[in-house]
Amino acid sequence: MSAEHEINTLLNEYAYRVDTGDLEGFLELFENGEWSVEGSTVSHGRNELFNNVISNIILYEDGTPKTRHVTANVSLDVDEAAGRAKGQRYVTVLQQTDRLPLQTIFSGHYFDDFVKENGRWRFEKTVVRNPLVGDMSAHLTATL
Repeated sequence: MSAEHEINTLLNEYAYRVDTGDLEGFLELFENGEWSVEGSTVSHGRNELFNNVISNIILYEDGTPKTRHVTANVSLDVDEAAGRAKGQRYVTVLQQTDRLPLQTIFSGHYFDDFVKENGRWRFEKTVVRNPLVGDMSAHLTATL
């Protein structure tokens, strides 16, 4: 499997895990990484990411946040020999609940760093820049 394919699989897992309510699985993706929205607290590793972000996600009766993360415009620059890669992508989050019609609640320009360890690619760092924020009241209990 090519590095690009493995990294794209990670990007898809990012979206699937949040949208299916697998928040533990999402935290595993950043076990040894960091995640932040530019200008907010940087979360290093699983525990900080849970406390700063994931614990604020509202889950509904079906166990999901009723969202769809749509990833587009993926660009990757892979240095296979060094085991490092950089990427950028757009992520748009849609949500629909019983009280909220289907709408875009968030869109951001994500910048990712990846590292290959023990033969597998993983997230090293994700920074969300220039976010466009809609009505997040049915998604998060607190703002990021």
